[in-house]
This record gives sequence, structure tokens and C-alpha cells, in this order.
Amino acid sequence: MNNLSTPQLSFHPSPSALRACPSSPECLNFPTSWYRFPNSDDFLICTKCFSSKLAHTTLAPHFRYDYLDFGPCSNATCDFNTPRISTLLQHALTSNSIRPLDTFASQRMSIQSCQGTDGMKGGNGKKWFRPAAREIDRFICCEACYEDVVLATNFASYLIPYGEEQPADATWTCDLAIPYLRHQLQRCSQRRDWSEFVQAARHRMSLPACAGTTAAYASSRKWYNTIQPSPIPNFAICEACFLDRVGWREEWARNFTPVTINVYQMTAQYICDLGLSPMRTCWDILFPQADFYKWHHYAFIVASKPQCAKDGITDGEWYGLTDPSDPSRTVENFDICAACHVGWNESAGLGHLFRRLNFPPGTTRMCDFHPSAARHTQYERRWNQMYFTYDVGPFISYVSRAASLPVCQGKQRIENAYWYGDPSASLLICPYCFHDAVHGTQLASAFPLQNALLPTANRCSLYSDRMRQTYSDACKSGSLDSLLAFALHREEVYRETMPQIEAFLLRQKQQMDLLRLAQQQRSQQIGITAMGRAFMGGNAIVHNYDPAVVLSTININSQMAKLDSDPERPRMLQLEARWKEVE
Repeated sequence: MNNLSTPQLSFHPSPSALRACPSSPECLNFPTSWYRFPNSDDFLICTKCFSSKLAHTTLAPHFRYDYLDFGPCSNATCDFNTPRISTLLQHALTSNSIRPLDTFASQRMSIQSCQGTDGMKGGNGKKWFRPAAREIDRFICCEACYEDVVLATNFASYLIPYGEEQPADATWTCDLAIPYLRHQLQRCSQRRDWSEFVQAARHRMSLPACAGTTAAYASSRKWYNTIQPSPIPNFAICEACFLDRVGWREEWARNFTPVTINVYQMTAQYICDLGLSPMRTCWDILFPQADFYKWHHYAFIVASKPQCAKDGITDGEWYGLTDPSDPSRTVENFDICAACHVGWNESAGLGHLFRRLNFPPGTTRMCDFHPSAARHTQYERRWNQMYFTYDVGPFISYVSRAASLPVCQGKQRIENAYWYGDPSASLLICPYCFHDAVHGTQLASAFPLQNALLPTANRCSLYSDRMRQTYSDACKSGSLDSLLAFALHREEVYRETMPQIEAFLLRQKQQMDLLRLAQQQRSQQIGITAMGRAFMGGNAIVHNYDPAVVLSTININSQMAKLDSDPERPRMLQLEARWKEVE
């Protein structure tokens, strides 16, 4: 299923299969080939699924494929890799008819896809399901998962419509988005044991969520480490991640064991290793290959390396990308820490593209694959494209261009900088956004300004998803006219809103700074007077209740409350909402 945008069709040779299926929650945000049903454009089948499930069957000629580009702010997932499709596929093959699949695909696209742990807002007649006997407290299932998973099991009769309409402003989360419950429902259905699923669901839903990169007390939950072929030093995963990632797969689960925590370790703090990017990526790459010992090999190495940190690593082990224009060098300003190099590159078989870097002792560097790195999102998107398609070209080309460019400053004005775009339409694009969203596209050369130095202060127009999508739409139409017209309108709205908002925020900040200074002076005076009283034998605490102190406190708090209830604030919120509509 695609998200947000109508795709742009392009001629492309017969597609090769992706390395892995991008089924939900995985998604692709780069142009690639997809197969589709005769009567459903939106139901997407990835080349991996087509190759493994359809290409060798008599149904294959019924499907068509296109090279689809959904735009820079959209993504797409494969809709074919679900239990319901597997069941319908068997019926279709037995009857040698595509009709069961085609009919389901057309109907399925009228239902909103499960939004996972992010949940879904109410409205638009969304349907939810619950256990008929209410034996699993708080358990609900969205309509998409009911269609894709539940109806492929023997348990459909155990779930009934929720019975209450979801409020439009309420966010509900589907419990079958929890991987462990999704898999357990299918396993227990094969054994026709609903009570076993009930117990599994009750237990999983009682567990605290993974804390991610935040440390948690050892005593706050159960932790797991490997036992075969050996324990991994400095490695632990929380029970929620253990169940969701491996607990439902017996041949892997038996290689793990709970970590023994004695009374002296109860207050120790653990970080779940599957909450960390290098280990999680390593798992996502190797788990589908069903080779536990290969995963254990790389996980052992990742755990032995310094943790990828937002504050950087001093005297770390670093890797760089070989410069495509000069193989004797590496791309400047692009560094990957050892943990990310192993977890991402080595485990994916891409380690040969990178070389060890040497820095002077005492050097601190930040890994460009860390989630807080300035270019992390852009690098990850191109890395995923390289991984899924086996094509290293887009990643190498992008990194070699973007690594040395200044990061976009968004709405902030910059003097004496290089720009692309059309100043007459108030459309200027910084080099970073140009290379990220425009370079190589149909209209890249259509802008009159091409990397020109402007001494005046200007701001970038293409930092937002909205403007990038507008540019993508212009490419589909083959003309910049719609983009330039929107840019002029956007600039007009900016001038009518943002200067007033910025002046209001500056005034508020200045007043708040003065109040904070008054608070500091008051605290210092209280401390000095209290010390004097204590020295003279008086009660230091009583001073805090002196009339002068109380009145001073009331006055400061009153002025702070006035800032929060400034009569101008509602109007500023309206102006901000107007700007957000076009930003």
C-alpha cells in the first residue's frame, strides 16, 4: 500500500527481486518496481514476494508491474505478505483463478492499514474488534489486522465488533501490531487452542514496553542473553523484545536464557541492546535468513565495540566510504563507528565498500549513522535503498556529494551563501536540499539560479515535506509553474505571519529572562539573610515566610502567569496555524 501520493510511472526493464519483503512495519521510500493486480492499483506486491510466490505459477501472467515513484515524502509497503493472502493464494492456485485474490485486494484497499504502535485516530467509521468473552482485558484489534490475520485462523468467531464507536479525538492502538501476539495467534490457531493464546496475550500485554536507548533498572523486568553457542558479554534484551523478536520462533528461542540478577545487581541499570540501532539493524538483516549462528557471530562483535553515542566516541574505531572519484581516498566528513559498521555494513555483506580510518589520539568523532546525526535520515534512506536493491550506486553517489555540504538551516536566514532556484518567485534552495531532493530529477536544470553566491540574507524554501512534495508534483507535470506559484503564495503568508510571531516570541523570552533574573536575585537574598539569622541564633527557615519574601514570590509568580495568559497568544496561534498550512 502506498502512502500519500499518486505514483509516477516510468519505463523500467524487467525487475530483479528485492533482497527482502518490505511488509509492514517496514516500508520503502525510494522508486522501485512493484507488481499489481489487474483491478487494483493501490494493492502492491514487492518483487521479492512475486519472485518467491507467484513467478513460477500459472497466475503470473495476470499481474502487471510498473516502476513507481511515490514522491519524496511518501512510502510504500508490500501488501501481499500476510496470512490471509497465503490462504487465498492456495485457493487461487487450486482453482487456477486469480479472482479470489483480485476481489480481496480491491476490497482490502478500502480499509486503513494498521498503524502499529503509533495508533489510529477515530472517525471515518473505523472498525475495531475485541474478544467475545472479554477474557483479555483491554485487547482490541483493528479492521486491517482482522482481515489480514484473524480471518486466516480458526479464531475468527472468538473476536466480535468492539460495540462502541471510537471518539474522533481518541487514539487507539491495535494489539495485533505486537509481533508476539500476531505470531502466537497463528501458532495457537494451528493447535486450535484459544486458551493458550489468551494466556500469551495476558502475559505480553502486562510487560513494560522496551525503554529503547533509556536505561532501566535490572529489577524492573526480565532480561535475556544467549546461552548457545555462548553468552554474549555486555549483552541483554528486555523480555518484551525477546518475545516480539524471537519468543515465537522456537529454533531461535531455545538459544536464549533469562539473565540471573542477584540482590546486589537489582539497582544496576541495563539498556536493551535491541533498542540500539547497530544491534537492531543486525537482527533485522539476519533474522529472516534463519541463521542463528551467523547472527550470534556479528552480535558478539557489535556488543564488544563502544556504544554509538550522540556525544561521540573518543579514540574510537572508525570507517569511511571509499571515494568513487579516487579509490585511494575516502569521502571526507563521513565517519561510521565500529558498532554501526559491523551491525549495518558487515552483517549485510557491504563491508567491502568501507575502509578503516585513522585519527590522532584524543580525537572525538560522532557517527553519521547515529539517529541524532544531522544527516542520519538521508543516509539511512539511501542505505536502505542500497540494501534492498543490491545497487550501491545511489548510496555512494549521495554520500560523496552530501557529506561535505552545510546542513540546511530551515527558516533561518543565511548571508553570503550559495543557492539554487528562482529569486523572482521567492524560491531559493540551499545546496544540501538541492542535492537531497532535486539533483537528478527531471526539472533540476530548469531553475535560473544554479549554485550562485548571493550576499543577501536568504532562507531555504525546500526544507519541508510539503515543499518537496510540491516539487515532486511539478516534476510529474513537467513544469515548474505550479511550484513557483505556490512559492509566491507561501512567501506572502510568511510575511503576514512569521514576523509577528517572531516578535511576540522574542518579547516573551526577554520578559521571561528578566523574571528568571529576579528569581535568582530573590533566592540569593533569601540565602544571605537566612545565613545571617542562623549566625545570630535565629530561625533560618522562618525567614521564607516573612511578608516581604512572600510578596516578592507572589509578584514573580503572578507575572509568569501573565506571560502564559498573554491576550496576544490566541492570535499568534492563529497566525502560526495559517503558516503551518503552507510551510
